Amino acid sequence: MFSFADTPVKFVGLLLLFAWCAAWCGYELTRPQDVRQRVSNVLHLAMAVVMLLMVAPATWTMLTAVVPTFGLAAVFALATGWFCWLAVASRRASGGRGWLHFAGHATMFAAMTWHLSAMGAMAAAMSHGRGAGSGMDMGSGGMGSGGMGSGGMADPSAPGGTMWLFALVGLPLMAYLLASSVRSLWQATRPVDPAVAAVSCPCGPGCDCGPECSCYATHARAATREPELVAAGLAAPPVRVEAPVVSTQTCHEVRPVGSRPFRLESLAGFAMNFGMFWMSTGLLVPILPFFAALAF
Repeated sequence: MFSFADTPVKFVGLLLLFAWCAAWCGYELTRPQDVRQRVSNVLHLAMAVVMLLMVAPATWTMLTAVVPTFGLAAVFALATGWFCWLAVASRRASGGRGWLHFAGHATMFAAMTWHLSAMGAMAAAMSHGRGAGSGMDMGSGGMGSGGMGSGGMADPSAPGGTMWLFALVGLPLMAYLLASSVRSLWQATRPVDPAVAAVSCPCGPGCDCGPECSCYATHARAATREPELVAAGLAAPPVRVEAPVVSTQTCHEVRPVGSRPFRLESLAGFAMNFGMFWMSTGLLVPILPFFAALAF
């Protein structure tokens, strides 16, 4: 949780990132899709909304009054299992690279589970610390401060403490979030490749849908044929082809590289991963103290 008074840049930045995530995830649910994709997109939307509500103390307090932090962690742990299952099923079904898509999402949801579990442990440690008179407090970096309390309780952020262990577990997850953020930005800036766009188009060769083609759009083949040739019987009339093709190797429809939907999807992926990374930097302060500088 953050406040505009203490960390104005982080507060506004996270709100913008997660609001964009939630909007895009909502759009994804409007696209025709199979059951696996719909469940996956509902989980993505749930994570975006929870992260959005997590930014401000008021909205987070309202959410945890309905579902406690550890309850949310359990939900996202189950979601992690869902994407692990999709990765395994995809690998067995195709043997291609589609499983990497779901494996990445499984890692992202594991990071969300880790973050919520750490928050729950931190809140429990703070509550116990106040009862013992330790004077622990949550700073803008998201971690407690203080050493041994008068009650004799060790600082949970010290080496071997609860928050130190959570930080250790979170290191590979945070590394993934940062790497995935960079990759998403790179994806968003990739130029249109006509060859790739032609292969990606579900209508196949001869489809004139162009770089904006979508699996669920209605495409016209041979739209460039002259009307007079058709009238003279020298050419077949244009054929409207519905292409309700669903790729279960990803959470969404096929989008050619460089198309507008492809770029927006990549930017949403960046917002999701980088937003979670930026939000979670305070949890690594026990191991990487310089991360506290990212709360501004």
